[in-house]
Amino acid sequence: MCRNGRGFVAGVFAAALLGADVVPVSTEFRSDALAAAVQAHRISTMVADNEFAERIRAADESVVTVDPATVTAEEGARRPRVAAPGRIVLLTSGTTGKPKGVPRAPQLRSAVGVWVTILDRTRLRTGSRISVAMPMFHGLGLGMLMLTIALGGTVLTHRQFDAEAALAQASLHRADAFTAVPVVLARILELPERVRARNPVPHLRVVMSSGDRLDPTLGQRFMDTYGEILYNGYGSTEVGIGSLATPADLREAPETVGRPVAGCPVRILNKSDRPVGPRVTGRIFVGGDLAGKGYTEGAGEAKAVVDGMTSTGDMGYLDNAGRLFIVGREDDMIISGGENVYPRAVENALARHPAVADNVVIGVPDERFGQRLVAFVVARPGSDIDVPELREYLKSRVSRFEQPRDINVVDRIPRNPTGKVLRRELSG
Repeated sequence: MCRNGRGFVAGVFAAALLGADVVPVSTEFRSDALAAAVQAHRISTMVADNEFAERIRAADESVVTVDPATVTAEEGARRPRVAAPGRIVLLTSGTTGKPKGVPRAPQLRSAVGVWVTILDRTRLRTGSRISVAMPMFHGLGLGMLMLTIALGGTVLTHRQFDAEAALAQASLHRADAFTAVPVVLARILELPERVRARNPVPHLRVVMSSGDRLDPTLGQRFMDTYGEILYNGYGSTEVGIGSLATPADLREAPETVGRPVAGCPVRILNKSDRPVGPRVTGRIFVGGDLAGKGYTEGAGEAKAVVDGMTSTGDMGYLDNAGRLFIVGREDDMIISGGENVYPRAVENALARHPAVADNVVIGVPDERFGQRLVAFVVARPGSDIDVPELREYLKSRVSRFEQPRDINVVDRIPRNPTGKVLRRELSG
């Protein structure tokens, strides 16, 4: 549980050398999600920055914490022999109240096709300097860390993201590539022109965007400002990466997430699990060795698998050129600033407040974050809901990215005769 930096990298590789399972934990997890992650994955030791030690103790006192800043390497130490390699277990956002782990065996062949595609479609080469402006506990951040190491390159990062600092670092160290979620790109464009002018990035050849929907207008604005260097990737914790759009793809079809990557075929299936033709919307399935084989034990029902290909949970279609387009979610998951948020986790936390009788949380469009959370709450008879106090209540119970931007006190939650919430009435 570390912010980006040497401590995170040391923790990941040290655990791997011991043959232990590596479980990167979000630094945004609070008590509920953190305790669930520890229990579900039988975590006994956590390599964690000192700032998180108290939070970990509050979640589970039995967990041993190791601060990477206090550990030194023993020169000449022999690598321990292990009976079998451990796994890398990437966690979903944990917003259902119980983070789901997607375990993978660390096999080089799993990533070869993806790396070959990235190198073929981009201009990245050995020795590249790559700025990772997103948390490394994310699949994309971790993947770019591994790619940079494989290329014998240099990773540029900050413990916490700041648009001006990230741009200045990329300029100072002549970064070849920059990896970020779309909201980061928007924040860079929002910087004053004088700030961007004094931090030029002439060596930048690749900007990799992923983790959330890339607004077509944002993509075009970014390329108008920095040139034809923007690439848009698509994937999920469960399947890894599925497709990658080049700058040419984004100019021709701004809403695309590109063509499938080598070794990770993409299929669009209908409700009967049969393939559909071009421009016909269906469920998106991705295959290949990068796709997970389900969740860790007890973490919930796995994504649907058809003929060895795993559902992403998204709906979309392929055009006649083989480019993939996303049209929406199969379920009601909200994606805000690159984080996957399930309303039920927030609703459960709100329901535990003594003044709340009923509530529902929905996602609405947001220019900066793609979507934002809006909560509708009903007060218990004889109680009044203090919105500022309710916000404080949530801070210790759900992660920062799960906090509703708006909280509306209403008389009732609209439901159909069977008791299901009519979310469209609220979002409309």
